[in-house]
Amino acid sequence: MQQLHNLILYNFLHMAKLSHVFILHCWSMDSLTHLGLLAQSKNIFTQFKQLDSELNPNDNFLSHNLPKIGVFLDINCNQSDVVLNMANAKRLYSHRFHWLIYDELGNFLNVESHFKEAKLFIDADITYVKQDPITENFVLFDLYNKGRQLGGKLNITADREVACNKRECRVERYLSDLHKRNPLQHRKYFTGLTIRATAVVTALPLNVSIEKIFDFMEAKDRIHLDTYGRLGYQSRQPLKDMLDCNFKYIFRDRWSADGNVTGGMIGDLILGVADLSIAPFVYSFDRGLFVMPITKFSDFREICMFRNPRSVSAGLSATEFLQPFSGGVWLTFALILLLAGCLLWVTFALERRKQWKPSLLTSCLLSFGAGCIQGASLTPRSMGGRMAFFALMVTSFLMYNYYTSIVVSKLLGQPIKSNIRTLQQLADSNLEVGIEPTVYTRIYIETSEEPDVRSLYQNKVVGSKRSPDRIWLLTEEGVKTVRDQEGFVYITGVATAYEFVRKFFLPHQICELNEIPLRDASQTHTVLAKESPYAELLKLCELRMLETGIHFKHERYWMRTKLHCYQHNHTVAVGLEYAAPLFILLLGAMILCVGVLGLEVIWFRHSTLH
Repeated sequence: MQQLHNLILYNFLHMAKLSHVFILHCWSMDSLTHLGLLAQSKNIFTQFKQLDSELNPNDNFLSHNLPKIGVFLDINCNQSDVVLNMANAKRLYSHRFHWLIYDELGNFLNVESHFKEAKLFIDADITYVKQDPITENFVLFDLYNKGRQLGGKLNITADREVACNKRECRVERYLSDLHKRNPLQHRKYFTGLTIRATAVVTALPLNVSIEKIFDFMEAKDRIHLDTYGRLGYQSRQPLKDMLDCNFKYIFRDRWSADGNVTGGMIGDLILGVADLSIAPFVYSFDRGLFVMPITKFSDFREICMFRNPRSVSAGLSATEFLQPFSGGVWLTFALILLLAGCLLWVTFALERRKQWKPSLLTSCLLSFGAGCIQGASLTPRSMGGRMAFFALMVTSFLMYNYYTSIVVSKLLGQPIKSNIRTLQQLADSNLEVGIEPTVYTRIYIETSEEPDVRSLYQNKVVGSKRSPDRIWLLTEEGVKTVRDQEGFVYITGVATAYEFVRKFFLPHQICELNEIPLRDASQTHTVLAKESPYAELLKLCELRMLETGIHFKHERYWMRTKLHCYQHNHTVAVGLEYAAPLFILLLGAMILCVGVLGLEVIWFRHSTLH
């Protein structure tokens, strides 16, 4: 018995690297005392459960919160069948339990009868032990099944022969090459098996022939149709070669039904109908209760896109052409021109004593003309006066260059964006809205509890007087409408819309696009049901495809998530919305001049009559 105790500690401590062990036994108290003291000396925490008395199948004595725990079971005890049936019903043959099953009688038929139909999977960690009657060494066997639902069968592989004495155990010989790699590497090939994969198709009705569905999923044209579903289908074809297996596809018309955790593909995963999801999911809190993400799939963004409406009243401001300089600069420049006008008047008065001399107003007008780079019809004759006039012209030239450079850079710079920046502002505006009729976009807009999304749906869809076919627009039609109808808003996903934007928009039109996020940008993930036995293997395969660039190759072809704005490759046409302030200033100056002229006429007549 001491040899068996040493084997138990050797298996759990050195082979499985575990320090928490549950002993299911039908032994005497002396044997338990020896095993308990031996485990205590090795710093192993042990719990014991007697199998002589009747057990309740609903008992949860094996429940725990540890990452992994070791379980020793003497299969020859009276209640061992109850324990094995309970473990099978509760799916305890998983990576969270390391089972060491000891058979003193060495009856292979008994083991096969228990585990042939058991719920064993690829992550099972079960070691079967029997004793060689000749050498009295212990022979360890590895038990697993890659999945009965996939067509797998029970596999019992001899691992090693261990010799134990009253003090220690050692490996006598290896009976296979299992020790050269971890169990997952040994079981990673699914040759001859069929994995159940759930996929989504929304562009075709599910009642069409399966051949048409496969032709559509394998096609590389019209990438705006079922972008995520077809990307997932094509990027996971190498997975079949990596696992050396076949896929049995279950096609659905949606990711999930109401509540995000029922129906569709996610219902297949949760209910165990499928082992793998082909299309990605947006991970959320309610889904996180039932599924887990294993790898990042792609970016996911939905936006409201539109071009600025160009109207006469758009952005008009009387100070548009005064903005390059601050008020202090304009005032300083005006005082300089006024001072220069006064100095010119004094200069002309000294130089033209016997000739016609310009008035003070005329001198100031000459100074203003020089400031506007218009030159002057009269110039001083003296050297000092000409040097002063030259200094005025240089100052005006520098001011003019600063002014024109700022104005031109503003006209050639980034187009002015709309002041509509939020969904609520969009919902309250008078802009027309079109929506892409993809499943995830439509369901989100119609069922979201976000206040701004509800307001948008009520104002632009429910309360709209337009026909539904003018609201729910296909991607190509919606993008073209944004291009041709300034101020039209199209709600779409960037993965589908950007392909048409790059195709139909001119570069400067791309720069004019405004984007309002429909919801926060996120990422889609490949997900599996929680406690899926294939999670670790599929995660490693997915990471391998990411490392080698296989997935990125497909993603780069199918996804367009970025637009490039080239502003300086076209002639900028200054519209009325930019030039209107200039004409407003000109009109104001003309009205002022006419008013001054009228005052002069009135003053002249008044002077003539008196």
